[in-house]
Amino acid sequence: MGKGNKEGTSKQFRWTKPMEHLFLEILADKAQRGNKPSNTFKVVSINRVAEAISERFQVQCDAKHVENHLRTVKNQWQIICTIRGESGFGWDDNMKMITCDKATCDAA
Repeated sequence: MGKGNKEGTSKQFRWTKPMEHLFLEILADKAQRGNKPSNTFKVVSINRVAEAISERFQVQCDAKHVENHLRTVKNQWQIICTIRGESGFGWDDNMKMITCDKATCDAA
């Protein structure tokens, strides 16, 4: 998965939507069970995600891939929170997306 000079030589890990769904599902479960004592997850939780992704999708997913993707997800969530806090923007819980009217969008 990814780009490389020869087939199978790529070092870049690509996250698919099903992988990301499993990633979020496992980490949400860990957080609900109290396995997130601070603003970071325990190493065992990160390793569990890497193992589950590797096993289910037959790819080589390492803890560093999970940590990097977690950082990406946190950054995306921060952007969503910032936009939602702006006047004229809302949140559609059914669609799980930011909403606004055309005038607000054009002005942004």
